[in-house]
Amino acid sequence: MNVFVVEDAPQTRQELVELLAGNPRLTVVGQAGSVREAIEGIEKTAPQGLTLDISLPDGSGVEILKHLWKRRATVRVVVLTGNPYEPLRTVCRRLGAAVVLDKTNGLAQAAEALLAPLQSGTALS
Repeated sequence: MNVFVVEDAPQTRQELVELLAGNPRLTVVGQAGSVREAIEGIEKTAPQGLTLDISLPDGSGVEILKHLWKRRATVRVVVLTGNPYEPLRTVCRRLGAAVVLDKTNGLAQAAEALLAPLQSGTALS
């Protein structure tokens, strides 16, 4: 699975890339640290999977989810956030995110979440 990583903190992004690259079934095809960079990069690489930070310097990862939803993109999205409160989880799921993980202890679960069997209503389609 080709995966695009969206994370504004360089150290966290690098850690996530290394974790994903350690799985032979995943290939990181791009990285971004902002909404603008992410949308451009996703359009160029057409990934099958996406790890998505919510808090970005120029907006919210929710904007990226809305962009994907409008384009009817088929991407397995794993949201990683430091504030995984229920209203945010609900919004992300409605916009097609497969799962919302707490960034403080969920990075290691990102690869597993990307590769988990798709369940109804979890992928953008």
